[in-house]
Amino acid sequence: MPNEFRSKPKLDDRFPKFPRVWTCPTTGFMVPKDPTANLQWRAKILQMAEEDEELRSDLATACSQSVLFFINAFCFTLRVFESHGEGNKQAKNQHLPFVTWPIQDKHILRVEEAIDEGEELLTDKSRDMGATWDHIAVYAHRFLFRPYESHLMMSRKEDAVDQLDCRPSNYPHGSLSAPGTLFGKLDYIISRLPEWMVPAISRKKLHLVNLDNRCRIDGESANATAGSSDRRTSIFMDEMAKMAEGESIKRSTRDVTACRLPCSTPNGAGTAYSKWRMSGTIAVFILPWWQHPEKGKDRYIAEDKLGRFKIRSPWYDREAEKRSPKELAIEVDMDHVGSGDTFFESVILEEHKLLFGRECNRRLFVQVRKDVADTAVSDKITLRDLKALWVKPDRKGPLRMWANLVNGRLDQRKTYTVGVDISKGMGASNSVMSVMCNETREKVAEWADAETPPYELARIACALCVWVGGKTLPLLIWENNGDPGFDFGRQIVHTYHYPRIYFSRQQGTLSKKRGKRYGWRSSQEEKATGLGLLRRAYAHSQFINHSIEALDEALSYISYENGGIGPSVLVEESASARKTHGDRVIADMLCLIGLEDAPINRPTEKKYPTRSIGHRMQQFRRRKKASKRRDRFDYRTNAA
Repeated sequence: MPNEFRSKPKLDDRFPKFPRVWTCPTTGFMVPKDPTANLQWRAKILQMAEEDEELRSDLATACSQSVLFFINAFCFTLRVFESHGEGNKQAKNQHLPFVTWPIQDKHILRVEEAIDEGEELLTDKSRDMGATWDHIAVYAHRFLFRPYESHLMMSRKEDAVDQLDCRPSNYPHGSLSAPGTLFGKLDYIISRLPEWMVPAISRKKLHLVNLDNRCRIDGESANATAGSSDRRTSIFMDEMAKMAEGESIKRSTRDVTACRLPCSTPNGAGTAYSKWRMSGTIAVFILPWWQHPEKGKDRYIAEDKLGRFKIRSPWYDREAEKRSPKELAIEVDMDHVGSGDTFFESVILEEHKLLFGRECNRRLFVQVRKDVADTAVSDKITLRDLKALWVKPDRKGPLRMWANLVNGRLDQRKTYTVGVDISKGMGASNSVMSVMCNETREKVAEWADAETPPYELARIACALCVWVGGKTLPLLIWENNGDPGFDFGRQIVHTYHYPRIYFSRQQGTLSKKRGKRYGWRSSQEEKATGLGLLRRAYAHSQFINHSIEALDEALSYISYENGGIGPSVLVEESASARKTHGDRVIADMLCLIGLEDAPINRPTEKKYPTRSIGHRMQQFRRRKKASKRRDRFDYRTNAA
C-alpha cells in the first residue's frame, strides 16, 4: 500500500511553504506562484506583449522551450471545489491560473521526458491531484510547439473523451466540449491563450489538428481494438482502472506507440491497470494526497499496532471518518488490494505475517533418483527407501524449510499432510506443495516451481512424501480439476500407487461420506467452503504459516463478479484458465481440508498392572465417560 511504510518515512518540515516566486531553469523568467500575484503579473506581461512584437516572439520562444513556463505563465485550470480544513467546499473562483505545485512540476517534466524518449510511464494517483490536467497541459504544449506529432487520448467511454456536438466555425471561441471531458480540458486551455499564440486549428469531434505545424490530437473510447493499425507519438489512457477492456487495450496498443501513459486511481487489485502497475515492467510516478498543498497541510506520521507507519493529516483524519474503508482505499490511499473485494481480512494476515512470517532456514532439491524407473517407484514408496531419493541442499532449491531437522529429516515422531496445487508447468504460474504438521498445524515446508509439468511433479511429490515421512506416510491431497490435476492424479494413483491419498467427500450432509473419486474436486461452492476454512484458521490462530509469499498471495484473493473466489491476477481470465493456475493459497487450504483423513499422532493410554490402583482409576474414568455419552441429547428422537 503506497500510504503504509515498514520504516518511518521522512517528511519535509517546510511543507507546504512553496517559494513565492519561481525562476524557470530553462528560460530564466521569474514567475510569481501566488495565484493573485500570478494574475497581476500575467496582466502586465500580456499588456506589454500587445504593444511589443519582439516581446511576443520572446515569450513564444520561452514557451516552446519550457513546458513549465508555458503552463505557469499562460494556462488556466477549472476548479469546481476546493479542499480546506473542514473538507471540501465550493470554490470561490472557478477559473484559476494554472500555478503548479512542486510535485506537479516533477510530474509534468517526467511526462514530457517519457514522450521525448519514447518510454512508458504510469501515473498512480490519489483523487483530485490534477494528474489529468498535467497530461492535458503537456499535450496542449506539444500541440502548439512540436510539429508533426500525433497523440491519442482514451478514456472509459466516448462521452468522457469528447462531447462536441457540432463543428465550431470560430474555434476556440465558439461551441466547446464539456470541461469534464479530455478534449473539453484541451479546449479550455487553448481558448484562454492570447490570440497571438493560437495557430490555425481544425476542430471536429474527437479530433484536433494544428494546421500550421500538422500536429494532431485524436480521441477514442476504451474498446478492445483501440488504436489498432495506427502509429502514434504517445497514447494517454485516463482512468485506465475503470476500463472494462483494459487487458485487451493494453495488448492492442503495444505496437502502436513507444509511449503509453496510463493514469488512474486504483479500482481493485484485479484490473489490468493494477496488474500493470505491480508488474515492474513500466516506470511509475506516484501522485499521493500528502503532496497536495491543502490536503497535506500539518501532515504527520502515525504508527499502527502492526508497526507500520502511515502518513496522516487533519484532512485525512476527517476523510477517514466520513468514508468507508474501501472508498478510502480507492480515492485516497492508492491501495490496489484494499480497493477490491478482498476475501481474507488484510489486518489478520498482516498480524500473522508480523508474528510468524520469516525467511526459510534452508532450501533443498528433493526428487527420485533418475536411475529409478517409474515402475519401481511404487516399491520404493512401500519400503520408504530413502536411498532411492536424491536430496541436495541448495540456495536455489524449490523446497523451502522452516522446521529444524532431526537427523537430516523432519521430526519422525509427528505426522504430516502434503497439499498440492498444480499448474501447467509452462512458466505462467507455480505448482506448489505445502507440508503441514498435523499435530501443531504448522506449515513446515513449501515446494514451488513454475517449470515442472504435472507428470514430473507427481514423481517429485512421491519423493517429497517419502522424505518427509513421519509415523506414517503423509496424506497427499491435490486439486483434481483441469488437465494438470487429472494428469497428476493418474500418475500418483495408477503409476506410482501412492497408498495414502485423499478421496473427495460429499459436502452438505451430516455424514460427509467418503467417495470413490481421488483428489479434491473443486467447484465454486467447495472452493468457498475450503477458503473459508483457511480464513477461519488464520483468524483463530489454528494454522501457522511462515511463508511470506503465501500470505501476500492470500492478500490478493478477491471475490469475482460471478461469485467465485481467486487471485486478482486472474480476474479477467476464463474459468478454464483459472483451473490450470497453481498457487500457494490453495495448497495451504488443501492441507487443512486433508485433516479429515490425515492420521494424527495421539498419545496412547498408559498400561497399568491388573488390580493396581492405576488400573482401577483408568476403568473408573472409562465408565464415567461412557455414562456421559449415554446421557447426551439424542437429536434423532428429540429426547434426552
